[in-house]
Amino acid sequence: MSAMKNVFSPIWLIPLLALAVALWMVWQESAGSGPQIEVLISDAEGLEAGKTPVRVRNVDVGLVSEISLSEDMSAAVLTIEMNENTQRMLAEDSRLWVVKPRIGRQGVSGLSTLLSGAYIRLQPGSSEQTATRFEALEEPPVTPQQTPGRRITLTSSVNSAVVVGDTVQYNGLSVGQVEKVDFNVDDRSMRYQVFIEQPYDELLTENTRFWLQSGLSLRWNANGLDVSLGSFESLLGAGINFGVPEGQPSGAKMTEERSFELFASAEAARQQGFVNGIDYVILLDESVAGLEEGAPVQFKGVRVGTVLKVPLRWNPTDSDKAPLKQIPVLVRYEPERMDGLVPDTDIGYWRERLPELFEQGLRANIRASNLLTNTLYVDLRFYPETELQAQSEFAGYSVMPSMVSDFSRLEEKLNQLLDKFNDLELEQSLTEFSEAMTATEQSADEIEALAQSVAAIVEQPGMQQLPQLLQDNLTQLERLLSSVDDGSATRRQLHRTLSNIEALTRDLKPLAEQLREQPNSLIFDAEKPADPEPKAHD
Repeated sequence: MSAMKNVFSPIWLIPLLALAVALWMVWQESAGSGPQIEVLISDAEGLEAGKTPVRVRNVDVGLVSEISLSEDMSAAVLTIEMNENTQRMLAEDSRLWVVKPRIGRQGVSGLSTLLSGAYIRLQPGSSEQTATRFEALEEPPVTPQQTPGRRITLTSSVNSAVVVGDTVQYNGLSVGQVEKVDFNVDDRSMRYQVFIEQPYDELLTENTRFWLQSGLSLRWNANGLDVSLGSFESLLGAGINFGVPEGQPSGAKMTEERSFELFASAEAARQQGFVNGIDYVILLDESVAGLEEGAPVQFKGVRVGTVLKVPLRWNPTDSDKAPLKQIPVLVRYEPERMDGLVPDTDIGYWRERLPELFEQGLRANIRASNLLTNTLYVDLRFYPETELQAQSEFAGYSVMPSMVSDFSRLEEKLNQLLDKFNDLELEQSLTEFSEAMTATEQSADEIEALAQSVAAIVEQPGMQQLPQLLQDNLTQLERLLSSVDDGSATRRQLHRTLSNIEALTRDLKPLAEQLREQPNSLIFDAEKPADPEPKAHD
């Protein structure tokens, strides 16, 4: 018995009790733990194994137990021990990301982690399939996954300042956000994933257009400068607006996923919103500098189409040896723009109607809409006196008859005038003009000297009394004339004197003739003429 007591000594109860406690603790830990998952993340900054929690709506549902590198060392691998009953949160479309302080256009977020430290945020998905390996998002998702609405894709050929989180507006009301921004290398275009919340997704129709909403817009119109301010969000950054262009029907509601084009402005969206039209080629025999894609096609000031390609590169073959004498421009005639101005805007009707108008003299030419910026547009007018072009097709498109614009003819006349002006002998003319100006200056100097001489004479003391002397002489002359009036003694005496002078003149006349014939008759006797002798005629 003593041997048995030695074998079953009470001291053995202590290790048995410790083993039982350990087994109970292991069972308790395994019974209260959930699944284990792995999360790939680009950078584990601020995360610590055994300390960083995983949260759903700020409730802890797991803990990061280990942090390691992936096999190719391209990412960090987080091993996370989830709590019990969290298997349903691990759908394959669930999303995880790191919550830490961030500053962006949407404001400041994650400030609470400055004291508590970063943590992993889990957004459970809706898929029925579960997963144990996830890839963490670089940025927090803009839209909660269960938010009702519709996601669409926008494409743009120009770069813009749109970033993830920018608002999508309808008539100034925020109805969605930009969730993703990508650049497509293949077609070199920007792609934007946009989410439109319910019930505003019902506004999406086949005629909906999207455009960039700038914070400040300046535009010249008939009334002058038009300045418009966007929303407060658009002032801080770019925004996207959408709607149906004015003058177009709303169209059917969008039933299937599709992409939309993102236009640079509301005006561009309104003008490019007409997708139905008839394409024509205009062969222009003049410069197209200033005519750009998107320029209007107008008929008497009313827009009826759009310029599509300037120039149209039709890629001629080697067999085509024709020189490039005319510039092809591709335009689109859009009858829907004349809704309410014509009885029918059907495409088929205008395909038959336009050739008839061409025969009546409808021609296309280019005109300047702004002389300062040299902006051109295509103008349609009737010129009944012009002949119809023989060429009716070019590069697979119908040809719209055209003619040289008045602007080009004016430019040609100005060039001719300038050529004539250049041909003038300006140097010789300028030399002659310079000589004439020199002679004029000399004459002016002589006139000035003469004026100074006259002024000196006038300033002499005797010249100052000249007017009074003239006045006195005129007075005496007037008195003399009044003294010889009819019947006066002076007049009778003057008459007798003139009679005596006349008699004396008659008496002296023979003496004057004698002295003319014989000047020495006053000294010698005058010769008497011989008597004539009678003679017979032979």
